[in-house]
Amino acid sequence: MTCELCTENHPKHCFSTPHFYVIDAGDDNFPAFLRVVARRHVTEMTLLTEEERQELMTVLLTIEALMRERLRCDKVNWAQFGCVVAHLHWHITARWKDDSFFPETPWGRAQRPVDQEKSHQRREAMMALIEELKAKFA
Repeated sequence: MTCELCTENHPKHCFSTPHFYVIDAGDDNFPAFLRVVARRHVTEMTLLTEEERQELMTVLLTIEALMRERLRCDKVNWAQFGCVVAHLHWHITARWKDDSFFPETPWGRAQRPVDQEKSHQRREAMMALIEELKAKFA
């Protein structure tokens, strides 16, 4: 069985660091949603080296800080499960109190219809943020 995250060429790849790569997982419901994926196949945080853990925290904290600053979101959610795809990856999602799922998780039930105009504006801002992240980690 092959692992779908054991790749250097994911179709939604945004940028890479020495030990991780980042996928744009955004859509209409969640216009600012990234996945940070270990380049090496590991399943748990404790299987990372100290260097990898430090790099991961830098990547996650940088993404969160820029989401908060540039997107002016109400909350940033982090999640790490690995039950469906047993390859270490983190979900990091900007949230707004008026998004279609708030206060539910992205895996919960929608609470209201998507505001397409706001979603589109947030998606455009997220694309600019991705470009900023690419430059920062180049």
